[in-house]
Amino acid sequence: MADITVKKGDFGFYLNFTVLNDDNTVFVLTGYTITIKVWPEAPIEVPLFTGVCVPVIAANGTCRYQLAAGDLSQSGAYKLELELTKLGVEISTRSYNLTIVGSP
Repeated sequence: MADITVKKGDFGFYLNFTVLNDDNTVFVLTGYTITIKVWPEAPIEVPLFTGVCVPVIAANGTCRYQLAAGDLSQSGAYKLELELTKLGVEISTRSYNLTIVGSP
């Protein structure tokens, strides 16, 4: 089952996230650079796309990524995660299942 399902070729809309700690409390994003990474579920190391997420309210752990033209270029099953970085720290969120479906 997909956590997120989108249509191939669509762009311009936001994927919204709330980042949580393991105990389901809000992860405060203040000072972090947030990178979205999407890659095929098959053992391929090349990402489909990466990009920078923008904090919405950092203290609430919310951020979003605006999909660009070409991001959803291929149908299929993918993994998605957010990478949170700041000086001396690199943390990856849980992986989401992303399904890109063909559009007629």
